[in-house]
Amino acid sequence: MELMKLPFTQELMNGQGEPTKITFRRAVPEDIESVMTLQQHIMDALPDKDLYSPFTREESEGQLEHDICFMAECDGEVAGYSVLIPNDPDNPENYGKLFGYDRERLAKTCALDLTMVEPKYRGLGIQRIFNKLRLGVAIDMGAKEALTTISPDNPYSYRNFLVLNFEIVEQREMYGGKQRYILRKYL
Repeated sequence: MELMKLPFTQELMNGQGEPTKITFRRAVPEDIESVMTLQQHIMDALPDKDLYSPFTREESEGQLEHDICFMAECDGEVAGYSVLIPNDPDNPENYGKLFGYDRERLAKTCALDLTMVEPKYRGLGIQRIFNKLRLGVAIDMGAKEALTTISPDNPYSYRNFLVLNFEIVEQREMYGGKQRYILRKYL
């Protein structure tokens, strides 16, 4: 998979066949207010709050500082945000630690941690682009395995990972007692 150069603009079609231009770029620590506002919009729109486990401001600042984060924008408005946890054996957020991976395997395991899409921009394929972008970066960094978590009650996200050949490895309680599938893809 070839890594797309950032920033780039993609024309996406909505359900009515109308084009929408979305620009994808690397998110930076100065984006924290936009990330927190987007998360609040996501939480406000959820019919079931267990579908998403919100991050604190400090956790989000940590992601922007230490992980690889991406932003999607449309005419200066935030359309989405996504996080890749790099394949670092010392990162406590490396999902391989859930399975007791040794250091060597942790060094080859990344996590597709979070994707949020502003409700008015859903259905354009933003999450799929984020997934391909994150996988491309992971491959470039030498990852051989990608893990992610999804609520069993979120069929949209689940399908977006199935089309990329992710498979369910396990279902367990995470994030304060919320049920999650853990999915894996070998790269």
